[in-house]
Amino acid sequence: MKKILFSFLIALVLVGCDEEDIERANRVSFENEQIEVKVPADAVDYQQTVKVYTSTVSGSARQFPIVVDEDGTTVDSSIYSLPTSVTIPADSNVGEFDLTISDIGITFDVATLALEFDTDSGVFSGSTVLNISELCEDTIVNLTLNFDGFAEEAVWELYDLSVSPPAVIATGGAGGAYTDLDNSSLTVDFCLPSGGYGIIVYDTYGDGGTGYVVTDANGTTLSSGTTPDAGGGYPVLTQDTDTFNIN
Repeated sequence: MKKILFSFLIALVLVGCDEEDIERANRVSFENEQIEVKVPADAVDYQQTVKVYTSTVSGSARQFPIVVDEDGTTVDSSIYSLPTSVTIPADSNVGEFDLTISDIGITFDVATLALEFDTDSGVFSGSTVLNISELCEDTIVNLTLNFDGFAEEAVWELYDLSVSPPAVIATGGAGGAYTDLDNSSLTVDFCLPSGGYGIIVYDTYGDGGTGYVVTDANGTTLSSGTTPDAGGGYPVLTQDTDTFNIN
């Protein structure tokens, strides 16, 4: 009985090893399970090459269809293109394809593009997720606005203090743009070089209530405040002003 059990266990091990050997011998995979794609600001048809590897070498070229996993993808399909397949040249185990993408609506927050292979039976394949965001070679800064029940009253301006007079480099909220954001929050991202900056948050009615905080990518608070209540004479413009530095 012991001999039978021992032989059965050996058979299981051998079957397991055979299956692993088959998978290693017939595998196609992307260069990594996670691939970073940093798209330059305002880029049109920016290209990034993605490599593909097989575990075997063949004397003839091989093609592997590329499929987008819609469930794992958040990037807008209208801003990128990629080939429907990748070719592994003859006598090689490495191929590559280009992802072409434009900076339309891309932010510093990651959007994903999940890819996999549509392979024949007997070919084991890997998958990858391309993490797409806008390239920032300086410092990413976040402005978070916390609105009260009258978000349409909030307007903000970001100033570059390195020039005289200070120059507005970004603004938002004019014309009641935040009408649909009552009692919610909004975060706006910037890529800022080293220097001094000013932030002004206005309340166009004057009863205050919009809070704001400026943080860096590490979550360090650089500036914060709340628009004040004028106490009467509405409508009247009130504002909260602060400055911060990027080292």
